[in-house]
Amino acid sequence: MESSSITILGGDLRQCYAAEYLCAQGWQVLCWHTPRFPYSSKIRQADCLSQALEHCDLLLAPTPLTQDGINLSQSEDSHPACRLQDIWEQLSPCHALAAFGIPKEHQEPLEKTGCRTLIFGASFAFNIENALLTAEGLLSEVIRCTPFALSCANVLLLGFGCCGSAIGKLFHPLCRTIYLVEEDEAKQRLAENNGICPIRPEDFSQVLPQCQIVINTIPGAVLEPSLLPLLHSSCHLFDIASAPYGFPADTTRNCLLPYFRIPGIPGRFSPVTAGEIIGRTIERMTEHAL
Repeated sequence: MESSSITILGGDLRQCYAAEYLCAQGWQVLCWHTPRFPYSSKIRQADCLSQALEHCDLLLAPTPLTQDGINLSQSEDSHPACRLQDIWEQLSPCHALAAFGIPKEHQEPLEKTGCRTLIFGASFAFNIENALLTAEGLLSEVIRCTPFALSCANVLLLGFGCCGSAIGKLFHPLCRTIYLVEEDEAKQRLAENNGICPIRPEDFSQVLPQCQIVINTIPGAVLEPSLLPLLHSSCHLFDIASAPYGFPADTTRNCLLPYFRIPGIPGRFSPVTAGEIIGRTIERMTEHAL
């Protein structure tokens, strides 16, 4: 592929390592509002948004694109907030935007710019690799936050998509039993083949009191708040889903159960590998697009 130019926008250390990776592959890289970082001397820093967008073929948005629905996600407070609307107003059909995903409320404004979008969150290969990093980071947090050994714990896993599958396979040899709530029958069978026990809502009254750990991967309430009192009194809840999450924010206060929301695990625990995965995915997606 001929040398292309890319502007890296905002985000966390994943953006920095993606920038380093793409630079090493021969891309012309410009960063704007990314974290302070010992970048390669070949990577330039833009002084303003117009400079960041002026000559690039492709923009790499942060993951997530926004945390408040209004501004670009940025991990450093030293940069002033940047409204996504201000970015959209400067985009044109000459640009392409790569992002994990675009929130619904921003899809129409972005379409009106004529800018092409590359959604790498829809890439199966990316999701498989990213899920492995998520499972590893979650394991670290579960061990850190729980006062008991995993070998003594029964785990309830909510969802068996890419992340749920990776989590189940990693945790299974370490735990006493993993129970699974998953509607898709094909995924239920896959879980059973890996030693995980799918359950149905009618099993909740028997299974929930046996669980010391609940791991949610689904952005929505699978266990209604009315069911939480059935859980073991020492049960810890870990939520890696995106908004609206699996449990209310006040779950600990209302149910006296430790509840941990853990977003962006790859960016926190494996930013080097996570950034390189994003970089490789961008290369695959743009090989015939730019």
